[in-house]
Amino acid sequence: MKLTSSVVGIASLGFALLLAGCASPSAPTSSVTLPTPAIAQSGGESLAPLPPSQTSALPIPATPVQTATPANPIRLPSGGLATEPHADVWARMRAGFAMADLDTPLVAEKVRFYLSNREALNRMFQRGGRYLYFIVDEVERRGMPTELALLPFVESAMNPVALSSAKAAGLWQFIPSTGKQYELSQNWWVDNRRDVVQSTRAALDYLQKIYEMNERDWFLALASYNWGENAVARAVKNNRARGMPVDYLSLSMPAETRHYVPKLIALKHIILRASEYGVVLPDVPNRPYFITVEKTRPIDLKLAAQFAGMSVEEFVALNPAHNRPVIAASRNNQIKLPADRVDVFMASVARHDLDAKPLASWQPYTLKPGETLDDVARNGNVSTQEIIRANSLRAGARIMPGTQVIAPQPSVRDQQQVESFPGPRVYEQITTSPVYHRVAKRESLAGIAASYGVSADTLRAWNGGIKSAKPGASLLVRPASSQTVLTVAGGTRQAVSRDEAPAFAAAPVAAPSPVVAAPSPARVEPVAVIASAAAVTAVAKTASSKNAAAASRTQTARADPPQAKGRAGGKTAATQAVASGPGSKKDKLAAGAPAAKGKYPAAQPMTAVLKPSDKAPAAKGTARTTTPPPAKSVAPAKSNGKAART
Repeated sequence: MKLTSSVVGIASLGFALLLAGCASPSAPTSSVTLPTPAIAQSGGESLAPLPPSQTSALPIPATPVQTATPANPIRLPSGGLATEPHADVWARMRAGFAMADLDTPLVAEKVRFYLSNREALNRMFQRGGRYLYFIVDEVERRGMPTELALLPFVESAMNPVALSSAKAAGLWQFIPSTGKQYELSQNWWVDNRRDVVQSTRAALDYLQKIYEMNERDWFLALASYNWGENAVARAVKNNRARGMPVDYLSLSMPAETRHYVPKLIALKHIILRASEYGVVLPDVPNRPYFITVEKTRPIDLKLAAQFAGMSVEEFVALNPAHNRPVIAASRNNQIKLPADRVDVFMASVARHDLDAKPLASWQPYTLKPGETLDDVARNGNVSTQEIIRANSLRAGARIMPGTQVIAPQPSVRDQQQVESFPGPRVYEQITTSPVYHRVAKRESLAGIAASYGVSADTLRAWNGGIKSAKPGASLLVRPASSQTVLTVAGGTRQAVSRDEAPAFAAAPVAAPSPVVAAPSPARVEPVAVIASAAAVTAVAKTASSKNAAAASRTQTARADPPQAKGRAGGKTAATQAVASGPGSKKDKLAAGAPAAKGKYPAAQPMTAVLKPSDKAPAAKGTARTTTPPPAKSVAPAKSNGKAART
């Protein structure tokens, strides 16, 4: 969908659907031209999407409407609607199988395992029906064996939103670092590791690289994909040094990698002899299931799904890379639509444009003094939970005025504003409870103060000027505190002083209702109470250095450098645990985490609960508590003015 703006009236945008037979570059092609009017200026009109009943009832034209050739056509990629030499994709895949068999009883074990989990196997094959034609087509185009098209079944159970414990994501389970090496963008807007087209391109690039690295041995290449190319290289080197064979079955490797290739070969056997095993493969025609449409303007995700006559759930299954309820063209300029829904989609866009309505109602918005998220949600005619999910906010956060989020607007003057939005800037009031210490026998005031990293004078001042610590008494060792914390997209947080906070008077903001928590973010350094912009910068640099050092230590401790595809504990999203013995009960299918019904995939939350940063080891025989002290305790005095850390 290549949409243009600022042209009023009816013009035309054409696009060509190239139809390639069986993935042969020289296959005959034909083209189809479908019309769509140019997008008119929104003019501040409120968004009024077509009712689903009208959208789904739109007819699919039997023949294209002939219009003038536009200056900016919509481009559609090559497909396979021409001559079909194979009955379906399964037959096409069988014809391309080229790997040798693997002489190990593990293959038969994995066949038994899959057949004993037929319900999960059938779900996995059904889910793969959307993507298999495209993957097989890409594999064939590169001259690679079609067994590789089965790899996403092993990696993610063919689930594009699967996420492993090592944060590997997508059909092909790229960890973040490897995804970046293969140009898979990962930001607040998109995670292209989940993009079916882009991740397939990256995975096949990677497989071709490690195939050449392993002397053109596909089994060693697959072991490298799972375990890491450097780990496999070390195993090969060790065997050569001992005069031992260096084939896949002769190497010493982790249990998961030992079972990894047998799983792939077992799936190959099931597809080759499906009728013998009593497996009914789903119908997957040998033609494109989806069409990639290029666009130049943002569009609401729900509106795009509605235009195509699809549920949000179905739309997300083909477009799982998008994290937000609005699709920004500058972040990922493609959407995928079922091949038989393109006409419906374009007709809906044309009707929408004739009314000069905006395609993107979700726009940047800054909270005003006295305004709450509930107010913003009410103004946009959505629930507060939708605002929270759209911006990855922490449930129950005390959001302050000056916070910038995306939210649906009743009128939109400039749809392009959302394209330059880097992500929310959330000002939040964080309050920490006081901490008390119950004095044990033979404890001194100076010793307790040292245990909590404060001076004895400070401790006396916090506790009404007491001169000594009496056993059984409760002493205030950390007063309650409140601070303003700024969180930006990606989870980076800074405590800001009053001078740096937005120039608004603090207003009471209602806490949003609880929602299902998104995946927990990576650990960030605790926030310190600071008083100046310089101090903010210093704390940020310190946290960054600590994070970098921790990342370096983690990388050094791994079995392989960042190029490796390794997962935490050697586990993929489709394999939680594999025992070395045959018939293990631990070996299991995993379907990955499906997208929530009617929702776009959850992204990392931007905020996390603050943790104390200055905890010192408690003195022997002491205990910390955040409950108020007993009535007999001395009332704490006001702070002596020294900044406490939280």
